[in-house]
Amino acid sequence: MCAESKELWASVVVDVRVSRVDRAFDYSVPEQLRSRIAVGHRVLVPFGSRRSVVGYVVGLTDERPPISGLRPIQRLLDDEPVFSHADLAVAKWMSEHYMCLFVQALQCFLPPGASSRRARPVRERSVKAYRLAVSVPEALRLADELAGRAPRQAEVLKRLAAAPSKPVPAKDLVNGGSYEPLQALVRRGVVHEGQVAVRRAPAGGLEAGAAVPALTPHQERAVAQAREILAGGPAGLQTLLLHGVTGSGKTEVYLRIIAACLEQGRGAIVLVPDISLTPQTLGRFQARFGDRVAVLHSRLSDGERYDEWLRIKRGDAPIVVGARSAVFAPVPRLGVIIIDEEHEGSYKQDETPRYHAREVAEARMTELGGLVVLGSATPSLETFYRTYNRQVAYASLPERVHGRPLPTADVVDMREELLIGNTSMFSRALQGSLAETLSRREQAIILINRRGFASFLLCRECGHVPRCEACGVSLTYHQAPPGLRCHYCGYSARVPGACPQCSGKYLRPFGVGTQRVEQALRELFPAARVARMDRDTMTRKGAHRELLRAFQERRVDVLVGTQMVAKGLDFPGVTLVGVVSADTALHFPDFRAAERTFQLLTQVAGRAGRGEQAGEVILQTYSPDHYAIQTASRHDYAQFVRHELTFRKRTGYPPFARLVRILFTGEDEQQVAKTAMEAAQVKPQTGVKVIGPSPAPLSRLHGKTRWHVLVKGENGVHALAHEIVARVPEASAAVNVAVDVDPLSLL
Repeated sequence: MCAESKELWASVVVDVRVSRVDRAFDYSVPEQLRSRIAVGHRVLVPFGSRRSVVGYVVGLTDERPPISGLRPIQRLLDDEPVFSHADLAVAKWMSEHYMCLFVQALQCFLPPGASSRRARPVRERSVKAYRLAVSVPEALRLADELAGRAPRQAEVLKRLAAAPSKPVPAKDLVNGGSYEPLQALVRRGVVHEGQVAVRRAPAGGLEAGAAVPALTPHQERAVAQAREILAGGPAGLQTLLLHGVTGSGKTEVYLRIIAACLEQGRGAIVLVPDISLTPQTLGRFQARFGDRVAVLHSRLSDGERYDEWLRIKRGDAPIVVGARSAVFAPVPRLGVIIIDEEHEGSYKQDETPRYHAREVAEARMTELGGLVVLGSATPSLETFYRTYNRQVAYASLPERVHGRPLPTADVVDMREELLIGNTSMFSRALQGSLAETLSRREQAIILINRRGFASFLLCRECGHVPRCEACGVSLTYHQAPPGLRCHYCGYSARVPGACPQCSGKYLRPFGVGTQRVEQALRELFPAARVARMDRDTMTRKGAHRELLRAFQERRVDVLVGTQMVAKGLDFPGVTLVGVVSADTALHFPDFRAAERTFQLLTQVAGRAGRGEQAGEVILQTYSPDHYAIQTASRHDYAQFVRHELTFRKRTGYPPFARLVRILFTGEDEQQVAKTAMEAAQVKPQTGVKVIGPSPAPLSRLHGKTRWHVLVKGENGVHALAHEIVARVPEASAAVNVAVDVDPLSLL
């Protein structure tokens, strides 16, 4: 804080989303604010001729700026700064690296529920509370006097006397009864009425054992490596890749690293790729660290997220478990950020600023001097390649805990199933293994990475497929509730009774989705308790936790789901994993298709055999010889990497090059195409290639046309991308331009 009363000037970044004002403006600080204002404060400032806008203080000085007549800051919007100096440095890096406005990067650090353009709408929740206005002995004496004629007043006084140091919420004093005894004591002047903040606590995690297991030798070495980096060495290393097979005890290593941070008086952030994992992960951390654990994810209410954010900011919860955006949590003295399943694409933000949580974590730890732990059984090629040139430290957990074997995996060629007349979605091997698993009262997970009942409807007379008018993609057929839905924009329509194009009667569902698999399992095994886990069934708050609890308590025999069921779940009763279609992502127009297939299959296979019984995996596929499927069936990450790196080097894709995708969208198809083509007319640079412009694979989405340009090369991609974006007239509101640095999806 600047306590002096002499003149003071502030550098303020205003929240105006236009590139020409993406800089700091100078304002004078009124005398009444000089002792309170600090770097990181949100403020209200005059901007332009007649309006006031929100701004962020990024600098303070007592040296008069060269411009005279500066306008004053109008008021502070918060009692305390919302950003630290380190936060501002990371936001500045984000704006440069991800080619977004500085103010858009700053938005990531705001408290939950706070809009940057207005004062915060979410506050602490407070309720009426009461405390003694007299001494404890006087209160007890009065309680004895009132015991006969006003017993409820006497009981209230005794309860307040038992906790004299803090106000007690009214509901805890009346136990559902009348508030009159409280009001009577207030009128007598022996009790004060006031307000007390009440935490809106999110639901806790699934119960987990609190016992601390002995570490394996590999786990001990990994913890020792992490401790060494936390202590400041080896020089230049701040990131540790924890490469452990499924079931190898990565979570226990995380817990030990966090304990080491707490010993140093420092905090920790733990990121999980999907909120479906939060209940189980949260339970493990709460079992070890109790109420010192906070949780942040999008399924919390604004109030719950704000209260958790405040606990973190105040230092009451030095450990944070959450999804992608929790990487910005305001943990005081942050020492480690752990990213579990670091290979997952959900760590990449798909809206501006299009950041990757892994890169932001490393930027924060560079500023704060701490450790980043990246954990995975199937590390991304970009991360693994960095271990070759020693940019990232490497720790291996090559075996499961307790010496348990990895599950055996069988690859079933579904072409052969068709040849023998099996037109079912389940191979004979999977049907037989399911029957045996259920007869042993064990559990199974079935993966089909497609929601809905069927992929699409097809008219067998004319070949018509109903499509979304806004996005141009085929509508997915859902049976419950019945209808056609677009999984991109949410559009829904009734199932037509006849073909809209030829009026034919043979409009039939094609392809397989989770609903259809669930129905088929119920028909095959009517006594089995089957549940489905996908985006359609998990919309209600708390649905993830309830379903996982039911599975944990063996009230569900077979869990059917999309990739939600493939990530990090640890249930010892699961002995069988079946993948209905292992090829789902293999033939996407994306250079990462093989990597994503290998990761998904390896991860879901790892859900089997984590208890006392051995695990079995059945992979159904029409491409049984593909190296991604073969190496996944053998849990052979090293062999997959050799294959994939050869392909990437030959084609010049990451990790051997950088990519920047520039996406042009708008309602006018011709205008979008013209803007993209004109912007891409830049002078070629050595070692940098411009691909396109061309229509994006999803050329129409949400009613808008989409074109894109790819900038590809080892160096200089940022500079050339900046040049392309600069060629788009800012005044043109008809075409929106978005930049995606190191894109994970090219669709």
